[in-house]
Amino acid sequence: MDWFHCNSCFRREGQNFAVSSCGHICCNGCINPKQCTVCGASCNYLAISDQMKPQEQVFFKDPVKLIQTRLEHIAQIALFQKKQKERVIAYFTHKSMELERRLKDVTEQCYRDVSQLKRENAELKKPLSQRRVSPGQFHTNGNAQRMSLPVAVTSPGNEKHL
Repeated sequence: MDWFHCNSCFRREGQNFAVSSCGHICCNGCINPKQCTVCGASCNYLAISDQMKPQEQVFFKDPVKLIQTRLEHIAQIALFQKKQKERVIAYFTHKSMELERRLKDVTEQCYRDVSQLKRENAELKKPLSQRRVSPGQFHTNGNAQRMSLPVAVTSPGNEKHL
């Protein structure tokens, strides 16, 4: 760490260092327990060592290595999320294909049903077309008979008295 030095005497090696609560790095020889030797502020000191908390140690690590570590972690997160999205897409693609197949089957069944109904309708119309006679007549055993049809149909209670 070529950036690491005492902010008061600017030594880089051979000393134990501490960081002040105001953010200055000092060697043991420059530490004033009552105030910061750099800015004069009242402060506390934390020895720079391997026993510091991780959130404190991070300030003394190589930023490039930190970025690489974070990027690797972010890449793992991105890959995990990508796989989850791919699973959802695969599920809905499969479901969509299944529904399209079912729709095709139902549509084909409807066309078959319509064709069958048309055939049945044509079969039912044959006897009617063969019995074309004037209204009110029908054939029974070759004899034409007259059928009387009502002149008007009214509902009960709407009758007029003459």
